[in-house]
Amino acid sequence: MALKIHPTVLVIGHDVALHYLLGRFAERSGYQLKANTENMSDRDIAAIHPAAIIFLSTEVLAKHRTLLTELAGLDMPILVCSSVIEKARAIELGADYCLLHPLTYDDFQAALTHTPVAKRV
Repeated sequence: MALKIHPTVLVIGHDVALHYLLGRFAERSGYQLKANTENMSDRDIAAIHPAAIIFLSTEVLAKHRTLLTELAGLDMPILVCSSVIEKARAIELGADYCLLHPLTYDDFQAALTHTPVAKRV
């Protein structure tokens, strides 16, 4: 029996409740969630081959500007959890898609399905 490999969604940031919620959404969508527990380089991230990277807030996204620049050559969508008020800033910082609060499963699913890079995964 072949072992089925689920695509990975990498989460960057520390928020236990949000991580749990995203983990449930990922599991329901057929993805596995991997948390960034330490500072990862672009090479570390490329080795994981994530289907998408989710930053848990606009602040976390802003903190990792250098990493975003390094990830520009990799084909994976950058998503960020944000409020409507922060959406423009998140896009300016490099997000491909915003998961707006309050997060819903349908929004999570749409982000992974409709983000142009995610379709190629």
